[in-house]
Amino acid sequence: MTYGARLGDAAAQWAGTHRVQAGPWWMRYRDAGEGPALVLVHGLGCSADYWVRNGAWLAAAGYRVLAPDLPGFGRTRGPRAGLSIPAQARGIRKFSEAMDLGPAVYLGHSLSCQAVLEFAGNVPGRVAGVILAAPTGDRRRKRLVHEALGFMQDIPREPLSLVPFIADAYLRAGPVRWARTWLAGKTHDAFRAAARVRAPGLVLVGERDPVVSNQFATSIARALPDGRVEMIPDAAHALIYNQSERFNAAVLRFLASAHRQARPGFSP
Repeated sequence: MTYGARLGDAAAQWAGTHRVQAGPWWMRYRDAGEGPALVLVHGLGCSADYWVRNGAWLAAAGYRVLAPDLPGFGRTRGPRAGLSIPAQARGIRKFSEAMDLGPAVYLGHSLSCQAVLEFAGNVPGRVAGVILAAPTGDRRRKRLVHEALGFMQDIPREPLSLVPFIADAYLRAGPVRWARTWLAGKTHDAFRAAARVRAPGLVLVGERDPVVSNQFATSIARALPDGRVEMIPDAAHALIYNQSERFNAAVLRFLASAHRQARPGFSP
């Protein structure tokens, strides 16, 4: 089958959504492709729909790609008070268990990178690798202020076509859930979580990202036992969307090496 045919099949699969009972949550998700598993975990306030420029393309390259709506976001019901990082990590774990996934690579964007680190440290046998795209978790003073200003500066750097995906997800989540989840993330120590990860890691940061500094990206990569950082040229904070081709290519390079290193079998 040609790549074009595989991409067409993957796009058709990705267009549909499914639900699975994952612990106390009836989680909505997207799923496409066959092969080693890659789980995409959306950022703050978003949903599985956010991966519109990634899911099918990564699946067509020979992977099974899954993307859940975390509890309370997208179309998965969850706590009105928002999700702490440990609660997000629990949601990822319950989804992994419900889907009966073996060792998979977990890719987070922005705030969910902290949840991916927490999850990977808690259940290392389920994780073949971690990819942190524009990760948050900076320890610098006044990081709430720095992030808020960075998000404001980022808005004009993003394509207008991204707005419908973000607006729909944010309206569904509501401002209270969004804000409480964001604030809860500031009490989590990303570096301590990274130190417990046992799988190889990749940190991807946009060249034009005003939210995530290169210094922090390098530091969190060094905190991983086997981590490296790669800059995506011309990308802003939503690098998964505004420079999707370059982003997808970087992910595929990492996947090829991570799954070669993964040991057969796992212990949940």
